[in-house]
Amino acid sequence: AFGMGILVLAYSVTHLSGGHINGAVTLSLVLGGNLPWHQGLVHVVAQLLGSLLGAVILAALFPCDLDATGNLAANIINPSFGVGRALVAEIAAT
Repeated sequence: AFGMGILVLAYSVTHLSGGHINGAVTLSLVLGGNLPWHQGLVHVVAQLLGSLLGAVILAALFPCDLDATGNLAANIINPSFGVGRALVAEIAAT
């Protein structure tokens, strides 16, 4: 589901920003000379503001006292699953 979300996001904003949905991509294009520094700065500021807005929306929709994990937006390994299994799952999924 996450991969499909990224795919939809990339296709939906590519015509606006060239698909810069990650600050690392923007930085690499600026450093590589494929994007002017001033345009890269605008992209990074927009990315940061967008992430902050998303965090505010999530915090409003899911107050911490109603969050089942107790840590909104934090990944926690279920003790019954174990660290080793989580590491293998993360490596395989990546």
